[in-house]
Amino acid sequence: MMTLGLVACGDDDSSSFVEPEKESSDSGATLSGDSHEGSSPSSCSSKDDKSSSSVSSSTTNSSSSAKSSSSTDSKSSSSVTSSSSGTSAGTNSSSGEEKRPCSEEGKTQRANGVKVICHDGYWVPVSSSSAAPTSSYFDMSKQFNEKVSYGEFTDPRDGHKYRTVSKYDDVFEKTYVFFAENLNYGKMVSGGTVQGDSTKYCYDDDPWYCENGWGGLYTWSNAMNFPAVCDSVSMSAEACSQKFVYPSGYTQPQYYVQHQGICPEGWHVASEGEWAYLQHSSVSYLGSKVAGFGNNGSGLSILPTGYWLRYENGTTTFKLIKKQTFFWSPEQSSDYPEKAHLVSIESQGMNRLYEEAKSKRAFPVRCVKNY
Repeated sequence: MMTLGLVACGDDDSSSFVEPEKESSDSGATLSGDSHEGSSPSSCSSKDDKSSSSVSSSTTNSSSSAKSSSSTDSKSSSSVTSSSSGTSAGTNSSSGEEKRPCSEEGKTQRANGVKVICHDGYWVPVSSSSAAPTSSYFDMSKQFNEKVSYGEFTDPRDGHKYRTVSKYDDVFEKTYVFFAENLNYGKMVSGGTVQGDSTKYCYDDDPWYCENGWGGLYTWSNAMNFPAVCDSVSMSAEACSQKFVYPSGYTQPQYYVQHQGICPEGWHVASEGEWAYLQHSSVSYLGSKVAGFGNNGSGLSILPTGYWLRYENGTTTFKLIKKQTFFWSPEQSSDYPEKAHLVSIESQGMNRLYEEAKSKRAFPVRCVKNY
């Protein structure tokens, strides 16, 4: 059985999140801070930029098949549209600005609202680079499991069709109907701008990802359909003044909140208890074959979407595609009410974390039908 671990960075005392209804305390690991280019990374971050928390080998049933994709998985590539002109952290040779060095050729990020690329050892605006970044387009014919019997749901808000998959929980004698793909609702906005109502980011500012199964990336308040101020204060604060409705019949009802958030009516953002039900399966069983993330025996077709990040200086970037995915869940820590909960899934396992920089990261959303 795979355990949904709570492994805090540098803390050997973290407890495991196995059956949430049996837990007596609320604990979690904080998603490590991401270092800006040129600054020192977190002491717990690995060299390939993964989250600081990982599942212990004694509690994780990982699969060797859940690895990053090989080059043969890439279908085609296309140039990303360059950002609008303006001042950026890259060098404009005509302005005489000092160049800012970089070390990862081809990496992109945003500086002062302008997309820049690491080219020949320096950050330069995409529009002035002869090596414009490319997006690797994946063979999405591998997204679903053809042996699984899928349902279908059409979002009445925009007509978007989603495949669904049913999973029976024999502990609670309930059938969970999950979206078998990430939510893709809202208007795409640039990663260098602040999200508003019914908006989303698409990985690398490329709509292809949103439109081809990877779905949108949402800040916490947007995913929960709360005012944006709730990203910076506790839900109980007067400025936010929001709450979750806890269900009856559970020892720990906070893990089984059916909160609609940005999901369609009659559906809710997948709760921690529902993710905990899935932790009994290996990550390979849950992950899609796209990018070599798994064998998708479950039909849930989870993709290694990566995420969006805003640094303290306002620069934004997209990270960890093909390596990891995160999902917001509708819960705040009882010990640290300013922090929101999320689930991390990578080849080593599934972790339950909490994140205080709710407006500085954007993750995908999975919806579950109300029951």
